[in-house]
Amino acid sequence: MRFNDKELAHLSLGEAKLEGRLNYKKSSSGNITQTSGGIKERWFKLISNLLFYFRINEVGQIDLKQPAGVFVLENSSIQAELSTGVPFAFSMTFSDDPDKKHYFIARTEDVVHNWVSTIKHATYEYLRSQMIILQKKINNITGIDPLLMYPHNRGTIRHFEDGKEDKEASFQSHISLLTKTTVASKSSVIEGNLIEL
Repeated sequence: MRFNDKELAHLSLGEAKLEGRLNYKKSSSGNITQTSGGIKERWFKLISNLLFYFRINEVGQIDLKQPAGVFVLENSSIQAELSTGVPFAFSMTFSDDPDKKHYFIARTEDVVHNWVSTIKHATYEYLRSQMIILQKKINNITGIDPLLMYPHNRGTIRHFEDGKEDKEASFQSHISLLTKTTVASKSSVIEGNLIEL
């Protein structure tokens, strides 16, 4: 995936849905205890559907100027890891590389649950499914699909029950009110509208 480093760094400075200190390790074998390399402590920051992580130095200070990396949370699967032998762990895999797991270790079970549920709710797939559910509920109550209303269809409102379409716009403009007066010539209509303003 291509992205602009400066824009991504600027985006990482925004307000986070959730942020905190987690231990992190990626594994290609699928088991956190069988992989080489150490577990690194990082500061994670969830902004929209982007999970940024930042380095923490030996003193414990967080370098928030430049993120060390970012996960785009689309086509991902996240779950609590109960059988890893490591307490308070959860993992994330991506559909394009299911053999590689990213492990995260928190300090308590509540923190794990909070991260897992917040990350699941931050994905585009989840937000789209919620939109479809709300769209169906509104359609069942009103008989009108809210996504087919103005401005997408230029004022045409579709009623699903009777198959009728209303051609009037669902809003009024000051221009439409002024042009309803009938005058003989176009020039007098324009002058009449200017005078009324």
